[in-house]
Amino acid sequence: LFVYGSLRSGGSAHHLLNGADRDRDGVVEGFVRIDHQGYPMLRRGNGAVSGEVYWVPDHCWTALDAWEDVPEVYQRRSVTLRDGRMVWLYEAA
Repeated sequence: LFVYGSLRSGGSAHHLLNGADRDRDGVVEGFVRIDHQGYPMLRRGNGAVSGEVYWVPDHCWTALDAWEDVPEVYQRRSVTLRDGRMVWLYEAA
């Protein structure tokens, strides 16, 4: 999972990643970071966003999707990072 806001280390929702292993950080291209009601959100655009990458155990996904209000506010999508790794990320619905 590529995280760029409240799920990052030190962020208000990072506890939802308890049990996840951190991988090396990465950059996703083709997105811009915007604010949505005080929270960061990715939207497709002409940009690049840096973030942290985690290996997330299956038991964490339900809480993560609930936190991100999937599918109403965010969508979980599979994308390719600049370095070629495939990751999930949450983007604007």
